[in-house]
Amino acid sequence: MNNTQYAWGETETADIPFTDVKLTTDEYEELIQQTMEKMKEYSDDETSRFYSKLLGKLLILANQ
Repeated sequence: MNNTQYAWGETETADIPFTDVKLTTDEYEELIQQTMEKMKEYSDDETSRFYSKLLGKLLILANQ
């Protein structure tokens, strides 16, 4: 049986993909900062709405 090697190196989730993946506070902060930076680079309304919704979801998840 082959174990799947993910780019992030998490072997404990290799047998159950996309489950029980937790982010640290630092990881959430980085994702939020990167999303906010992308929001500053206005390209069009649809993209702006996408990043706005993404930021909202990240903030909700970070505070759970």
